[in-house]
Parts: sequence; C-alpha cells; structure tokens
Amino acid sequence: MLLNKYTKLNSVFSIAVAAGLLFGGQALAVTSFTETFDTDNSGWGDPTGSPGGAEHNQAGGFVSTTGALADLGQGVLFRGNGTAGASGGAFSGNWIADGVGQFSVDVRHNSQVPLSFFARFASPFNFPGATAVRFQPVLANQWTTLTFNIADNPAFGAPNFVTFEGSSFDAVFSNVGRVQVGVSIPDGFENNPALANGVFTFDMDNASVSVIPEPSGSLLAMAGGMLLMLRRRRRK
Repeated sequence: MLLNKYTKLNSVFSIAVAAGLLFGGQALAVTSFTETFDTDNSGWGDPTGSPGGAEHNQAGGFVSTTGALADLGQGVLFRGNGTAGASGGAFSGNWIADGVGQFSVDVRHNSQVPLSFFARFASPFNFPGATAVRFQPVLANQWTTLTFNIADNPAFGAPNFVTFEGSSFDAVFSNVGRVQVGVSIPDGFENNPALANGVFTFDMDNASVSVIPEPSGSLLAMAGGMLLMLRRRRRK
C-alpha cells in the first residue's frame, strides 16, 4: 500500500512538472487585439502613407478615405505603421512565435460595382511583405468582414498569399511592423466611365489580430483534472 501511494504521488508530481514546463516555457508579445477607432484614427495612414492621414468619423467610430481608382496606384487604402505608433504597435512583432493565427477587418465602399480587398503584412521597413487577397466580392454600401488566416500551409491559410515579394512566410511574419488594407483595382475599369471618373469613399473598422490559444493551457487543465481524480481515489 505504501509503495502504491508513493507511485501515485510520483505520477502526479511528474504530470504537474511536465505541464508546468510546457506552460511556463511560452510567453506572448502580440496578443488578441481589436482596433475600433472609437476615439480617433489611432495613427493609421491614408493611401499616401501620411501617419494619421486616415479621416475619422467620430459618430460612427471608423476610419475613412476617398479617392479615384486611377489614383490609388497599388490599391492600398489604410496603413498601420507600428514604428509610427499606429494602434500603439499592437500589430507589430513576431507573429509566428506569438501564435497569431488570424487577421480580420470590416470594410465598406460606395463604388457602383463589387470590389475585392487584400491585406499586406510587411517588416518595419515595408519590405519584404506578404499579400493575401480575399476573392470575396464586397458589395457597395454595406459593411463586410474579411478574414485572413495567417498560415504557411495553403490548406489552412486560405485565402492563399499571392506573393512574399521574393521572401518567405517565416521571414515576413517573424518581424511584422506594418499592416496595410487595400482594394484590388478592377481590370478594365478605365473603360467604364462611372468607375474611371468616379471618386469613391472607402471605410474601415475593427482591424483585429487573433492569437491561437496555447496548447499548453489545455495540457495544464488535463493535468489538473488527473491530479483531482488521483486525490479522490486516494481518499477512498
């Protein structure tokens, strides 16, 4: 009986130590965060890249910018530069080590045709970067939530990243310093007078980054359950 008791105690101790090592060996720098723009534009830039250039609608709590499709160049609408203080640097860091699994954002526009949007993630120096396109038509005059999975494996990372600009997933997401949200310019828009000559409004809200729950948390909970079960058995 005495040997059996010590064996049980040793098993419990081993489980607790193993779980503690797994839990204690990880720390997060980037945490789940949502930028609501409720008080100001939080330092996000406009298409020109000017820090804080995105207009802010106090009543609606979102940022907005206007422009003609012909003037948007590569289509970037909103720029969150962590080194310039956008969102207090909440989107900057090593997303791989920190377990970031998702970026999402709400967008709206008043163009006459559905548009596709993209997100670009880059180093503090703005290169290299990774661009993911959502081939999900965003209809005019309605808020649409776009979700971008941050994963190297296309099976889990859809929508797929269309470019790493000569670099790699690991290189880009181990040092994220800039997040950009833009619109894909429709092919042949210059042949559509309404699109070619129009100046449109683009809105953005709830830019969000989500961290995947740590596996060690589940292991620790399991170890706690086993510890409680062994204690109950010992009291019988």
